Amino acid sequence: MSLNGKITLACALLVCGALICSAQTVPIADPTLDTTGLPGYLKLLPRPTAEPWHKITEKERLNYYVSFTFSPLAVFSAAFGGAMSQGIDSPHEWGQGWGPFGTRVASSYGSFMVGNTITYGASVLFRDDNRYVRSNNPKIKARLAGVLLSPYVAHSNDGQRRFSTSSFLGGVGQAGLPLEWSPRSWQGFKNVGVSYLIWYGETAGINFAREFYTSVLRHSKNKSRNKTLAANTASKK
Repeated sequence: MSLNGKITLACALLVCGALICSAQTVPIADPTLDTTGLPGYLKLLPRPTAEPWHKITEKERLNYYVSFTFSPLAVFSAAFGGAMSQGIDSPHEWGQGWGPFGTRVASSYGSFMVGNTITYGASVLFRDDNRYVRSNNPKIKARLAGVLLSPYVAHSNDGQRRFSTSSFLGGVGQAGLPLEWSPRSWQGFKNVGVSYLIWYGETAGINFAREFYTSVLRHSKNKSRNKTLAANTASKK
């Protein structure tokens, strides 16, 4: 099988895995996260952990890793990263076309998988709970500050916030290990630093969506409720 064929097969398996994971249903213990009757795209958005918080089990830790690593969000992020790299022709050694685009997508997803796998393994060792917990702070600035710090925040077994050693190591791994398969133009500490900033931005961005997930749900539910009320009022006239 040619290189392009292998890349196409890998991307197809990635998409299939993401769809399988997204199709798995998990009971909603927190009613504020219930998306019943809402548009399907809301079910694809990253969500915070259900409240009230509880000590994470090893099964939950593994499920969190699998569902995040093989999620539709991972596919879209890898495709977006590949498209951005294609647009700026970086690295230029890979060239242009569908084959090089697949290479860039596979590289982007490979970096993502490396980082998540290191984070998962280290979280088992250090007992870090890296699930995102909403701040529930009424002040927007405080919530945004929490999001900016979130890539480095974990919860201990007793629920105390602390520095996430596992998340930090995962970020370093995601930025550094891809150099093993990257061309010459992507080598060097400068590119590692850029990749690390990209990891931080992606992680904080995902947690931003998690922080305001329930706000989006409330807005969508209110919009749907008002639409239903308007329809019922119109039918009675």
